[in-house]
Amino acid sequence: MSAQPPSSVTKLHWDFLKPGDTIDVIAPSSPPANPQQNIAAIKAYFADKDIKVNIPDGLIAPTVPLNAANTAEKRVAFIEQALNSDSKAIWAILGGGWGSELLPLLAQLKPPARVKPIIGYSDVTALHIFFNHVWNWPTLHSIELGANGDIEPAWNQNHIEETLKVLRGEQTTLRYPLTPLNTVAHTPGVHDGLRVVGGNSLLLSAMKGTILFMPDTDNGILFIESVALNPGELSRILDGFMYSDMVLKAKAVMFGNFVQTGGHPNPAEIEMQFEYIQNRFATKLEQVGIAVLRAENLFGHSANNQPLPFNTNAVLTLGTSPMLEVSVN
Repeated sequence: MSAQPPSSVTKLHWDFLKPGDTIDVIAPSSPPANPQQNIAAIKAYFADKDIKVNIPDGLIAPTVPLNAANTAEKRVAFIEQALNSDSKAIWAILGGGWGSELLPLLAQLKPPARVKPIIGYSDVTALHIFFNHVWNWPTLHSIELGANGDIEPAWNQNHIEETLKVLRGEQTTLRYPLTPLNTVAHTPGVHDGLRVVGGNSLLLSAMKGTILFMPDTDNGILFIESVALNPGELSRILDGFMYSDMVLKAKAVMFGNFVQTGGHPNPAEIEMQFEYIQNRFATKLEQVGIAVLRAENLFGHSANNQPLPFNTNAVLTLGTSPMLEVSVN
């Protein structure tokens, strides 16, 4: 098959959730440490909510030796089941690893009539890449049900209700203050008709240069967050990005949190090195007219990981106090 790059502003949309609607839970990557306990906690959280969750039997059957949530074929089968069910949204239980191996299997599926938001972050970036780029669907970069403080002790402390408000349409436009990192970002101007795509640095690096699965960033904002990389590793990844169409076709690059150990603040020396690498990257992209900005503690593997719609209309205001405004749907 051949993927068609999405238009600058997607025309597809998902329906806002109403009382009584159902969310399908998927496990596209790694399993929780204690799957049954985690599933029970998710069900308990939603027991008194006006939104239901469906967690199918057999969703998690950890594999050996890689400890994926299930075999690739079964993980995709559960995703296909969720895509074609009566649910209104699909929410990942966890990221972790092994999501990228699902991409060629997902490419064999046919899009259903109903568009549904795919929700998650980190390794779920593989799904964002597929649904944004191949099917041209909007998705939602946000917390995961199995790794959130409302369910069990976890890195992200954003309340699930914050994401539910977005899914219900109680918030239809989200705004985020940004920090400019180069002179292009400091130059005043309003850029409409953009869209945010991207996600985790490792997944983006893995798909960089591929024919089917490299995110199309033409007239877009490439979002990058990172975890479990030391400064040297991250430096090599960003050096590669600088020569990739994934970056060179973008209107802007927006950094989320760069965290060496998930859920823990970086040591001062590591934080200084991460900031130096980001600023060096930003300075080099000045030469090709690409704005580089940072979302300060808004998205990623820290306590704060706010909902960020992908592949929807976005407006980027540049200058001394840049602002990103993103349509939910």
